[in-house]
Amino acid sequence: MDSILSGIKNIFSGILGKAGDDRAVGIDIGTSSIKVVELKKEGSRVVLDTYGALALGQYNEGGKVGQVTNLSPEILTKALTDVLKETNITSTNVVFGIPSMSCIIFILQLPTEIEEKNLPTVIPNESKKFIPVPIEDVTLDWYVLPRHEDSGTEARVLSETGGASSMSILVVATLNETLTKYTDVIQKAGLPIDSLEIEVFSHIRSVMTRELYPVMIVDIGASKTKLTIVEHGIVETFRLVNRGAQDITLAISRALELSFEQAENLKKEHGLVPVAEYPRMVEPIKTQLADIFQETNATILAFEKRYNKNIGKIIFTGGGSMMQGLVEYAKQSFAAELAIADPFAKVESPVFLAGVLKNTGPEFSAAIGLALRKIQ
Repeated sequence: MDSILSGIKNIFSGILGKAGDDRAVGIDIGTSSIKVVELKKEGSRVVLDTYGALALGQYNEGGKVGQVTNLSPEILTKALTDVLKETNITSTNVVFGIPSMSCIIFILQLPTEIEEKNLPTVIPNESKKFIPVPIEDVTLDWYVLPRHEDSGTEARVLSETGGASSMSILVVATLNETLTKYTDVIQKAGLPIDSLEIEVFSHIRSVMTRELYPVMIVDIGASKTKLTIVEHGIVETFRLVNRGAQDITLAISRALELSFEQAENLKKEHGLVPVAEYPRMVEPIKTQLADIFQETNATILAFEKRYNKNIGKIIFTGGGSMMQGLVEYAKQSFAAELAIADPFAKVESPVFLAGVLKNTGPEFSAAIGLALRKIQ
């Protein structure tokens, strides 16, 4: 596991900030597509050089755009090579995203008396209660959260320990199976394995600005929806919902008796906006979203009740959040400010691309965040 550990050991360096090269590539390999973004630094400016996405369904026999896949490392390598070639990306200064759904993220509270040198022994033992698989099947990484009066950490620690002195440690447990697969793909593609990052941290970097209140990030992926509550840049809560964009497409397909491809196109073109030809199209979308929103509200309620703080903003990201009418429909379920992620706003790009980039931005939030990690 040495090569895997060497790639993931600096997983939290993006939180702390790190100087990088003047050109960087973010590669986000999802279950339904690969997204790549190349950024370059020109003085104090971060400029978009190129970007692109490639549907993975076409690499499955009979597969369609938008379908969830589970491709072998060999086929994934072929797809990765293809998208890099199509986008003319040649830089090897890359950061790869590890899917959050292969991770468990939690916060440990440990006595301050524990010395730092003993953490590598203490943390695995304390983490077992949070991890539903043998500890040997995961790779652990952690970050001791700073305690500042304005960070929110102090209040959380006191509330969870009954006023006892304690230190908070953000822990990420990633399945070794996933790390092995991604390492294999990276090696086969001839790229360095020195920069890996869990996608949830990439999202934080690309979609958040300087919010001084707790924010919920709702990442609607192809197979699952990831819910992350962030305060002052720190992950407070992370939860997976077993429902995603593919489920919405399948619901449309069943309700209207259409092929998967036809349903996917309808979803992308019209979303929650009624279409005269298909008057029943909106209802199956609302049904799927209602389940996602119910889980989101339950997560928000648990956080607000536990820490006596309100979620000030909900940011929707991921390919599933690109549907027309999503925010308008979500207003019926949430009281907080709602927004669709606009990660391309973090970089400079040609004016004529502004509309396109804003519309497609949610799909690229992880890839942009990955590239920003190295270049900022």
